[in-house]
This record gives sequence, structure tokens and C-alpha cells, in this order.
Amino acid sequence: MSKRHTEQFKQVAVAYVLSNKVKPVKANAQSLGVGCSTLDNWVRTASGTVRPELRNDQLRIRQLEREVAHLKELNEVIQKAHLYFVGNPSRCGTCL
Repeated sequence: MSKRHTEQFKQVAVAYVLSNKVKPVKANAQSLGVGCSTLDNWVRTASGTVRPELRNDQLRIRQLEREVAHLKELNEVIQKAHLYFVGNPSRCGTCL
């Protein structure tokens, strides 16, 4: 990604957005010729509302939440397979 906008342009753009709060960020971004998320990041940075970096414990919690979700999906598959084979004993190779 190229950094083609000067700090002065960013400051002017942020001031423009803050003075035009009635208009949505997307409309302001289009009129300034920048991306919506780029302009939103500039405004958040200037106003001090940038999301703080996640701490290690928060990252660990997210990892564990993903793992729990994955294990729940696997459990559902196993339960469905169990019901399928219990309902159809002829399909189970070990049930002779």
C-alpha cells in the first residue's frame, strides 16, 4: 500500500469530516477521493479512539473461543453420525 497522502492532507481531511458530521463518512471519503476505511482510521486516530492492541490474555481468549466453536461443530457431526448409524444398523460395518 502506498502512502501518497501527506500529513497535512490527512489533517485537513479529518477537520473536514469533523466539521461535516451530518454527512456519512462514505460521502466525505468520496468527496475527498480517499477510501472510506482509510478516512475512518484517520478520524479515529486523530480523535484518540483507535482500538488498543489486544493483550495476550485477550488473544488467548479469542483463540480458545475459536477452538470451542470448532469442537462444538465436531460434536454435532459425531452426534449426527451416531444417530445415522443407530437408525441404520446395516450401514455399520462392526454391527453384524
